[in-house]
Amino acid sequence: MMSRNEVLFMKKVRIYLVFVFLLLIPYLCSLALIGSCYNALVYHSANAWRSAVGAFIGALIMFAIKATIQRPLDLVSENISSQLLKQIFRFFSIRRRKIFLIGNIALDFILCLLATIIIRHILPLSIIIDKVTGIILLIMLISTCIGAYIEYDNLSI
Repeated sequence: MMSRNEVLFMKKVRIYLVFVFLLLIPYLCSLALIGSCYNALVYHSANAWRSAVGAFIGALIMFAIKATIQRPLDLVSENISSQLLKQIFRFFSIRRRKIFLIGNIALDFILCLLATIIIRHILPLSIIIDKVTGIILLIMLISTCIGAYIEYDNLSI
């Protein structure tokens, strides 16, 4: 039989794994997907104005994605005792005061802009158009499936 400390440790490890597979990796994949799709679709994507418009649209898409994960996020965050991890989970929450929502959208705007620029500079356009989107979606799907499997008991109705 496991001791109380071992049970708490296993619970904490499970929460960290869920955070990584269900939130962090899909969030980073969403940023990469926005950056790669923007660069694949927009002619002269290096133009500052066009990049800003793409980042704004990307930030709105990220906001919509965060709206879809509210229920699983609330269920997982109920089991967290660490204040630092609770604050990190709150970053993904859109049920907050307006000032935090504006800050969240502004941060997503900056991250989408950076993703667009980084993807543009790291990968050639032929690879962005041909392969990157599928690879990112595959990573996101596998990660989400692993995270949902780990947290199945709490996420099931």
